Amino acid sequence: MITQIMFEIPAMYEAAVRSGKVIQIGGLLKNAASGQIVAHLQESGLAHSLIGKGMLASTNPAMLAVSEAANSATGIYTAVQVKQIKAMVEGLQALQIATLGVSLLGVGVSVAGFIYMRKRFNSLDSKIETLINTVNVGFEDQRKAMLRSHLSQVKSLMQQANQAPTLSKPEHEYSRIAESLAEQATHFEGELEFVMKVSGKISSELFWQLTQALMVCNSVRIDCRMRTNELHNALTVSEDVAQGYQRLFGRLTPISFDAQIDECSSTLNVLKDITDAAATKPYLIDYLRSQQIDGRSYMTQLEDETERPLLMLKVA
Repeated sequence: MITQIMFEIPAMYEAAVRSGKVIQIGGLLKNAASGQIVAHLQESGLAHSLIGKGMLASTNPAMLAVSEAANSATGIYTAVQVKQIKAMVEGLQALQIATLGVSLLGVGVSVAGFIYMRKRFNSLDSKIETLINTVNVGFEDQRKAMLRSHLSQVKSLMQQANQAPTLSKPEHEYSRIAESLAEQATHFEGELEFVMKVSGKISSELFWQLTQALMVCNSVRIDCRMRTNELHNALTVSEDVAQGYQRLFGRLTPISFDAQIDECSSTLNVLKDITDAAATKPYLIDYLRSQQIDGRSYMTQLEDETERPLLMLKVA
């Protein structure tokens, strides 16, 4: 089992992407002529930290374009962090990724770190509470109470996942958390279906917050399976998640929401990034399996990266 992985940097592929010899789809780089996968784009622990800080400072993280992230960096980050986030932005631009959609929760090109996910969920929790009290979408008292209960359960599971590495044998805990998050993901998917079926325009803000709750659950349960090296199960889950996102988001149009058309279009672009990235994650996990790369070691090495926010896993 391989425990030490050699990563590359996105700049090594910039010329090939710009010339059209290599194309980017979600988290994949593919040879344009042969269709073969060249490399997988990966976020490191540093990227999650930088993105997390920017998102928590933003009132509308769904609309964070890479240019906005770079421009706002000076007011949010230290001088070193500004340099790091600009390197990340330039890497995404070089690979022709228009938004930070694939990076919003680490749901596409890698699996997010638990500390960042827990911070993000704290913000999500408070926003949901406000929204269900102000948006008229049929949330009766019993439904609101149930939603709050599920949010609390997921928040607790985030904390448990964060604490799991301190156990002498964390594998059982990761497996239990993954099973619980599968149930929570089903709940939030059902809530999204409910919001989308209500007559009239969809509340874009409520839709986005519920979508993030769903993505948190899906991201971390795949993370848990990778940390126990259950890559076959992680592959199956990631395939189901990708299909679910396509089914949910594929039918939306700019006129589906209650916001301005340009804002709705931006939301759809982000959702497309997320859907594309989720669709390519199974290829990454399958490659790890085929190369006998240890899932836990893989995740640890990404998390421990402190210099480069974006990495490339070259396909042998």
